[in-house]
Amino acid sequence: MLLVEDDDSAREIFATALRMTGYRVRTAADGLAGLRLLDSFNPDVVVVDLALPIASGFDVLDELRAGERTHHTPVIAISGNETGLERARSNPEFFGILAKPFDPQNLVHMVDLAHRHIHN
Repeated sequence: MLLVEDDDSAREIFATALRMTGYRVRTAADGLAGLRLLDSFNPDVVVVDLALPIASGFDVLDELRAGERTHHTPVIAISGNETGLERARSNPEFFGILAKPFDPQNLVHMVDLAHRHIHN
């Protein structure tokens, strides 16, 4: 799976929680770096902060949906920005949305749901 989060401490906390549950996680600190990682692997789930430097979470979503390998990849949006959250809530392309701050176990649960969705 791919986790794109610009806040170093949040990225480490989220990645650790996911890894402790058994997920293999690749991380990126901005949207462009996250998109570049897509050239080297095909993530089964993407977790993306909406307010990222260089390319936003919405840009990442658009690129995923345009890609032949990634157009059905579940994307979970995370954000502490209410404007971004409202915009994401109106976008049916997001599998799920979490408002910061949240318990990392809520993210694990959402990723679990995404995994079940793609394997059914």
